[in-house]
Amino acid sequence: MSTQQIQSSHPQYSTTQYLFYALIGFVIWISGVILVRLLGAAFFEPGSLLLLLLFGISLPTGVFLQFVMPKLIRIPIKDTLIPIVVMAGTALILDGIAIAFTDFYSADVAIKMTVGGWLLWTSGTQLVISLIIIGRTKVN
Repeated sequence: MSTQQIQSSHPQYSTTQYLFYALIGFVIWISGVILVRLLGAAFFEPGSLLLLLLFGISLPTGVFLQFVMPKLIRIPIKDTLIPIVVMAGTALILDGIAIAFTDFYSADVAIKMTVGGWLLWTSGTQLVISLIIIGRTKVN
């Protein structure tokens, strides 16, 4: 496959679109901060059974988001990989800054570490879910 074929098979995004995807990532991050603050230590104590519930809920939530995002950003599902990476990347960068330099999530280091693990899990599973769903969409 030539370079021209590869480039033509991937959609091009404008700076405005990238900024919009980053803004959505910011909104997702803020939502995560609010969720963590609302759920509190009961969910994020290391070894909490409620934490297992959050890890499990992340999977169907990721599938749901993979089908909602294309409607929100108005592009076909087969073209959503780059926007999803921008959104997840933005949220991960903000999570890293928040965990390292603030007490947004908690002042307790053990809880911060647990929250960080959960955030990495949710971002990672979202990216894998996106790859699977987008891959199946292109084939079918």
